[in-house]
Amino acid sequence: MNKSFINKPNGIKQNVISSLLLTSLIFLLTLWLSTPTTIKAADNQTYTQQFQNSITTLSGKSVEANMYFTKMDYWDVKKVTFNLNYQVSQLANRQTSDITVALNGVKFYSFRPGNKTGYQTQKIDVPLKLLSGSNHLTIDGQVLDQTSKNYQLQQTPANWLTIGDGSNINFEYQLKEAENTLSSFYAHFSGQDTIAYQRLLQPIIQLIVN
Repeated sequence: MNKSFINKPNGIKQNVISSLLLTSLIFLLTLWLSTPTTIKAADNQTYTQQFQNSITTLSGKSVEANMYFTKMDYWDVKKVTFNLNYQVSQLANRQTSDITVALNGVKFYSFRPGNKTGYQTQKIDVPLKLLSGSNHLTIDGQVLDQTSKNYQLQQTPANWLTIGDGSNINFEYQLKEAENTLSSFYAHFSGQDTIAYQRLLQPIIQLIVN
């Protein structure tokens, strides 16, 4: 019996399966693009982006920390909250020390550390008009100790601000209506809030490629 004849049906079967999967995927995509319905959430959704996975301590009378986050273009953002998990030296003067937050170079919020030791969380509403696609959040701290009457001029190892690993930015938003374009389809299903769709499609895509 000819061995090459026996092997042929297997190769044909794999090609047929791949073609069917590819055809099905293209058909579903075409159907979605031609359908007048749009993707729109009835209720607000939330997405939280963690800033860091480790604790960071900044030392000095004046300190600065930089954080970055992204807003998806297809989000209709209703509210953004910056949750700052921080701690200042137990020797810091709460009446003179202060922390200022700026977004994309614009300062919008200042506060004094709470009169307690240990970690504390400051919830800060972010002005929506300052948001862009890629965002740069800056934290400027002036940590002054109270070891002497001239504390404003003192810079010692006790001047420190620690940013905890629980700091995050929280979005409250609705999905914008999707346009009937391939780029809009890709944006909606490959964004950071819908990355799960990529994981679901990955086995199918991998099977087609192979």
